[in-house]
Amino acid sequence: MFIIKHYLKNSFLKSIIIFTLFILISTLFIQKYHFLSNEMPSRHGDDAAYFNTAFNLKKFNVASHQVEEFRVYNHKNSIKPPFYSFVLSLFLDVDGSFKSLSLECVYSEKIKKDCFEFVQKAKKINVYIHFIHSLILFFLIFFLTRNSYLSLFGSLTILFSTYFLKTTNYFMTENLSGILLLLHSFLLYLFFNNKSNLLYLIFSSFFLSILILTKAIFIYWFYLLIFIFLLIIISRYILNFLKVNNPYFFYHLDIWNLLVFFSIVIIIITPWQFRNLIDQGKFKISLQGGNVISERAEYLKTDMEDIKVGIIFYIPSKTLKKNFKSILSEKSYMFDEANKNSHYRNSDDYEKGYVLSKLDWKDKDNSDKIFEKSLQLIFDEPIKHIYLSFMFFVRGIFHETMNNGYPFLLKLTSSIIHWSSTIFLPFIFVISLILRSKIFVFSMPCIFVIFAYSFFTDFEPRYGSVIVSSYILILTYLINNMIRSKNK
Repeated sequence: MFIIKHYLKNSFLKSIIIFTLFILISTLFIQKYHFLSNEMPSRHGDDAAYFNTAFNLKKFNVASHQVEEFRVYNHKNSIKPPFYSFVLSLFLDVDGSFKSLSLECVYSEKIKKDCFEFVQKAKKINVYIHFIHSLILFFLIFFLTRNSYLSLFGSLTILFSTYFLKTTNYFMTENLSGILLLLHSFLLYLFFNNKSNLLYLIFSSFFLSILILTKAIFIYWFYLLIFIFLLIIISRYILNFLKVNNPYFFYHLDIWNLLVFFSIVIIIITPWQFRNLIDQGKFKISLQGGNVISERAEYLKTDMEDIKVGIIFYIPSKTLKKNFKSILSEKSYMFDEANKNSHYRNSDDYEKGYVLSKLDWKDKDNSDKIFEKSLQLIFDEPIKHIYLSFMFFVRGIFHETMNNGYPFLLKLTSSIIHWSSTIFLPFIFVISLILRSKIFVFSMPCIFVIFAYSFFTDFEPRYGSVIVSSYILILTYLINNMIRSKNK
């Protein structure tokens, strides 16, 4: 016992022991509790493009989302950004024992044994990404706090998240996007915290570039960040001209920093944009933007009085739903995506769709026209749009964490962490900004995620999961500061 206490006093050895413990717990937990469901990838919907593109990229060296092999070379993927599919393709076994497989086999109603085994093996790639996510969080928390126990707590919180464990069965981008957002935000924070250390900005812009190529919505965060940088630089010059002291720590930012940041992102993302320009005539990361915002604009059909029905529908409370049972049974179909008459299902109907029905026939498949018409309809009803934004903010809070098959304590912990991230991060951002705490820089990308998904999408609960690991890092940082202040 004395020897253990002696070694634990050595911070380096303590960190090694804690890290070894993390690896041991992680391995044992995944072996015992993680299971891959028998679900096959969905052939329908835009999200099917990730798995399909990875398969075709590996087998045919073509980034195509088509299932039928004769269509692969003629119809390339421009629906989704490429990076997640690229990562998947690196580890897909289509040259070995599964050489004869096709996507048609994977999606067949009576799936063959070898096709099923192939998909199950591919899902393990998501498990590894999930483990790397928790591992990176461990190191970042330790780098920021030098507290091994908080590092262990934060990383295990992500590792044991029933939401992230469940999503390893699906080929979605949230886990990978969470890693990239975490690294981008952390390095951006370090840049402002270390008096313009350019290396931090270079790496932050690199991870932002990869993030944009994983989730296209972050191209708007790039534009917003450029605007914020310009605003800071211009205000610094004005303050210097007026001979006023700079009140904030980030005024060391200069035009050279901006050029470096801008150039790195542009250099990395533009090859894919040029590829889409050549193939589709559109200089974009993804051609899905029009569909996403038209799905959101579809909800403008909702009466102001019925928006509260949507809020009740999205809150996962049996008691609340029981109290409003009659009104929910009558009107909840609008918000239930499984219902054939829901707003979501109608959004891509040429006749019923709120946006599509207002376009000429020649424009109904034009993503730019759909995007423009959707924005016009939103600007025509700004008050209703704000009410709907609050409704979708509520929807985004309640991530799908209460999945069956995991211990109740894990489900409860996951729910608290996931739900509180969307609720408390805006408060942390505002308070840290008022107090001039540098942590507000770290929270800025998370605030963008919450705002962008609430205002411009239907904020599916999984969208907000990308901010959870950043939230845990901020939380452990604040807890560590409180511990240190009490020990002084």
